[in-house]
Amino acid sequence: MVAKRDELARARRAAGYTQERLAEALAIDVKTVGNWESGKTEPLPCKRPKLAAVLKVSADRLEELLRLAPTYAAVEVSNERDGAAAAARVDEQRRPPRAVPVVSLFPAQPAQQDRQADLATIQAMATAFQVADRKVGGGQIYSAVVHYLQTEISPRLFDPASDILGERLFEAAASLTEIAGWMAHDSGRDQYAQRHFSQSYRLAKVADHPALLANICASMSHLAGQLHQAADAVRIAQVGLAHAERGPARQRLSARLHAMSARGFAMQGDADASRRALMDAECVLERLHEDTSAEWISQFDEASLAGEAALCYDALGDRKQAERQARRVLELRVGDRVRSRAFGQLTLAEVLAGGGEIDEAAALGREICAAAGSLTSKRVRTQLAKLQVTLRPHRSVPAVQLFLADCSHVLQPAAAPESDTSWPV
Repeated sequence: MVAKRDELARARRAAGYTQERLAEALAIDVKTVGNWESGKTEPLPCKRPKLAAVLKVSADRLEELLRLAPTYAAVEVSNERDGAAAAARVDEQRRPPRAVPVVSLFPAQPAQQDRQADLATIQAMATAFQVADRKVGGGQIYSAVVHYLQTEISPRLFDPASDILGERLFEAAASLTEIAGWMAHDSGRDQYAQRHFSQSYRLAKVADHPALLANICASMSHLAGQLHQAADAVRIAQVGLAHAERGPARQRLSARLHAMSARGFAMQGDADASRRALMDAECVLERLHEDTSAEWISQFDEASLAGEAALCYDALGDRKQAERQARRVLELRVGDRVRSRAFGQLTLAEVLAGGGEIDEAAALGREICAAAGSLTSKRVRTQLAKLQVTLRPHRSVPAVQLFLADCSHVLQPAAAPESDTSWPV
């Protein structure tokens, strides 16, 4: 059986459109129109209101036009049993399609303000997930975010009742999927993190949200660096900078993306390029007062930049600058930013250990061990294990002995990381 949307094609022609002209009117590829009419794909919810307007039909009529109309190929019969079976199949095909119940999270024909309230609820949930993530890490929250995406967000994307929200719903889906990516990364599931970030980027493209695209590029660039893909980290950050120029929150996003470029350059050993990118990030961050606000965008502030700069200088062997930047992180990161502060302590401890300041490095390590008990961040534990290896040769030092004893209570063997190799940009 081949399913086509002949009624949709007739409505297009009746409205005076060729496939090419309809594609131009909707700002899509002509192949997309062909796929709609052949039954291979169907219009996304955010495209349907405009499609109905162009075809001069109501939303209900458009839904009727989008129903697949089956046509039947000839059935070859070889014997009586096959003939009966074939007849039964054709009879089954000719029956009216069974009604499939659609479970919508919106009431039938909801008012505009009700749908906006639903979007506000999604935003509040996203904020709550992020606050919890900062306090305890992604390990405990990741499964909850994935469940929320599967049960609350995904059904809405393909619910015709959600059309009023259109692109805004895809923005919400993109942002929550990015949050899931960060939590997967924080809990050591980098293969899932990469998939979440890639899907998030595609959703943001459907929403045509430049700031969100730039934000996701920064996340993907960070992950590429963590996966030792330095060239990809730089390339993705550059793509993100182009997106940032087109939307709100340009200064904040550009600062973060310049910092990601700096990390990639530092990994490649390009000290001049890394320092230039850090200077660009610092200059842009000073102009935050020029920014317009944007929803769904991650915070990036002076402490964030100091943390990235410390890692860059450490990779470049500039211990003095790395220590200065790491100490700046600890000055600025207070309150509920437990994980962020732990990363600053870990960077500083590694720098101090490299400079022979073993007692202070071990003392910082013990502070991290105390915080790790309330964190489910595998990234923190992995870096803590690295510090353990760094300090183990100094086990005769009393402070190191205490640190190693604390580590034995909080660390577990880490699994080998996995990842895909491709990015959607």
